[in-house]
Amino acid sequence: MLLARLFLDIKHADAKLVVLYRFHVSIIIVNLIALGIDFFAQRYENAVIEFATVSFLLANLWYLRHSMLLQRSAYLFLMVISTALFTLIFINHFATMSVVFVLLLPLTTLLFISFKHSLFIEVVLFIIMAVLLYIEYLNNPNNPLVQNPQALFNLAYTAIIIFIFGLLYHFSIARTFGELDSSNRQKEMLLSEVHHRVKNNLNVIASIIGLQANSLHKDEKEQLLKSKFRIESMAMVHEMLYKSDDLENIDFYAYMRKLCDLQLRMCSKNQKITASIIAHHEQMPLDVMIQLGIIANELLTNSIKYAFKSSQGNITIALEHQADHFLFIYSDDGIGSENPQELLKSKSLGLKLIHLAARQLNGSVTLTSPQGLHYTIEFKNG
Repeated sequence: MLLARLFLDIKHADAKLVVLYRFHVSIIIVNLIALGIDFFAQRYENAVIEFATVSFLLANLWYLRHSMLLQRSAYLFLMVISTALFTLIFINHFATMSVVFVLLLPLTTLLFISFKHSLFIEVVLFIIMAVLLYIEYLNNPNNPLVQNPQALFNLAYTAIIIFIFGLLYHFSIARTFGELDSSNRQKEMLLSEVHHRVKNNLNVIASIIGLQANSLHKDEKEQLLKSKFRIESMAMVHEMLYKSDDLENIDFYAYMRKLCDLQLRMCSKNQKITASIIAHHEQMPLDVMIQLGIIANELLTNSIKYAFKSSQGNITIALEHQADHFLFIYSDDGIGSENPQELLKSKSLGLKLIHLAARQLNGSVTLTSPQGLHYTIEFKNG
């Protein structure tokens, strides 16, 4: 189940890396099945080799995920699989279909290594196979395979023909893959540019509002500055998207950390307020993150302005991913409210925006005041 989830969950801008990653997971699953069969059939030598193969592939999978070195991981993948197959072939006296598989291994990595290197590896594998056949002939001359030159010729001929057809198929799909990859990259660049321009336009609007606010009196200035922060919170979403490899999702923790830092820097100059973010690297879609940003921005503004009588306080923002829904939790340890339900029904613009954003998420808002204020916004997962 875990391996199946790993197989489906991998996401990366480089499609080739995803393919190599899934090759690893597929071969690991096949070897685990073979390991179980050989163990119960008491073929312990085979089981040990398959266990070692799984271990090395898991190590290479970890290396691939952390280094992102595609070509080097592909060579290690080839080395591990070919070594394991040659060993199985030899100890089973060539009584296995792995004879053909090992000669076709370079085809699986043509996407990741050069054609010249692939041909060189194929020649090396043929030489190793010939040497092993000769050793088998010396040690076990009664083996039907080595006694039948026609069978050996058919084996080599079949492998070569399959390899040639594999090359032709590879060249035909490689061109299509390249064209699709190029098209996807162009679309990503255009989408990134759109997010960049939206962010710039929103920042221009926020700057104009900020300049206008400077010429107004206190109450009017405060209202305009609130609008300025609301626009900046939306601009940050687009900024994080165009700076990210993933143009569809935003890291919740990184966004909330940046939003809190901005608000505390701008609005709590004479206060010692700390903000803690609790989230497990959840990636949220653009539309969801904009609504959560609006909610967080309003709650941060209210806490900084009204919650703390003293010059210090603590704010906590958390996101919990449950079975089919999320819980966005915001709390502060300020003065709270004697009647939180009445506060929740307030007609202020800030509360209206919070309820509107929650409705956009198809969610609900609850407010309690055990110590300070504790907001919970529950919304569906997708």
